[in-house]
Amino acid sequence: MSHSKRRFLFLLCSTRRLGNSEQLAYCAAHPLPPGTEQQWRHLLDFPLSDFLDLRHSGSFEPPTGNAQLLLEATLHATDLVLVAPLYWYSLPAPAKLYLDHWSAWLRTPSINFRERMKGKTLWAITVSSGERAEAQPLEDSLTLTANYLHMHWGGLLFGTGSRPNDIQLDGLAQHRAKSFFTGAEVTAPTGPTVDQLISCPPK
Repeated sequence: MSHSKRRFLFLLCSTRRLGNSEQLAYCAAHPLPPGTEQQWRHLLDFPLSDFLDLRHSGSFEPPTGNAQLLLEATLHATDLVLVAPLYWYSLPAPAKLYLDHWSAWLRTPSINFRERMKGKTLWAITVSSGERAEAQPLEDSLTLTANYLHMHWGGLLFGTGSRPNDIQLDGLAQHRAKSFFTGAEVTAPTGPTVDQLISCPPK
């Protein structure tokens, strides 16, 4: 699929704004060619109601309000990117709640969610103060999610940081971000120079 036909949905899942994961996502999106459609949505701006599991006690109604808006954005995208700091080896609560609502969308016949998600690509961008291995449970859960819906798993871009703007010190993560969505080979940095995130403004 050409970049001009790809439609990226970046879901910012942190409970704070312009955090390290979000900044790293801007760097990953910056090299996308002109004409590549991008939507950026912060889940804090689209709060969802608690998910009620009605699988064995009733039926799910078509979503309304913020749930409907997020569903439409999700179905429109070819590439879905969850941008989330690592919280207790997993996703933050807003991201988990969003995915819980997928259970309802899967069981709402008028949506045809499973078939319409097939073939899309799921990605993750996360920053943590710990080691890369600590993000493995998050990656595993999203890989299984992609497999369950016959989506492609694009991969996880990991960066290191805790305090605000720490990601600006992680030159390796910034280097990897340049080719994260394209898969193109980029020459590894040879010196201590760190790319500044000011060159990766929000879209």
